[in-house]
Amino acid sequence: MATIELRNITKQYRQAGNVINALDDVSLTIDGGEFLSIVGRSGSGKTTLLDICGLLMRPTSGQVFIDGADAASLPERRRAELRGRAIGFVFQEYNLIPTLDVLGNVMLPLRYSGGDRRDGRDRAMGLLQAVGMSDRVGHRPDQLSGGQQQRVAIARSLIQRPALLLADEPTGAVDTQTAAELLDMLRGLSREDGVTVAIVTHDLDLAASTDRTVRLQDGRVVEDSAGVRVAAA
Repeated sequence: MATIELRNITKQYRQAGNVINALDDVSLTIDGGEFLSIVGRSGSGKTTLLDICGLLMRPTSGQVFIDGADAASLPERRRAELRGRAIGFVFQEYNLIPTLDVLGNVMLPLRYSGGDRRDGRDRAMGLLQAVGMSDRVGHRPDQLSGGQQQRVAIARSLIQRPALLLADEPTGAVDTQTAAELLDMLRGLSREDGVTVAIVTHDLDLAASTDRTVRLQDGRVVEDSAGVRVAAA
């Protein structure tokens, strides 16, 4: 489990001489093992918030704590080590390597962490079994459907046994049935394995099925609801 606390997070960009607030004084705690959804219109700051939680981006001001440790101020090398060890990412575009087969894609993070290859292969095969892709281990990404590629991406994100999983529109490019299956998979990670899961989604029905929904508007948290449907902005 991993608990994330954001304190007074602001993220600014400069555009054509103007200062744009992507996030504006956001404070938020995500408890260990929680299944959280983040919703809001395009440009509301959802992906920026996820990137800051995942240490992919530094805030302009504010603090990020992971399990009580101040992660925002760590040197970049330490942040990269923490990302590799404790955080898994799932992206809408899958980001699979086209020249690698399914097994190679799932095992790819181990190349950079120095993990044992034999143990890694066994774990990768177990994860592919869990996501229903064990019969596609030799296939390349262009031989898979969108839903199958997303399953592989989820397996890859779990190869390092992360305590935190961050997913940006994980069901945005798949059909309704596949989206429901992927959601069940993510829910199981939270409830059965204790993984803290935070997803960005535009689907309010999907958001309503998570433990808690946070809605952003113009870079601010305007609604924080547990177990209820969040109204459209």
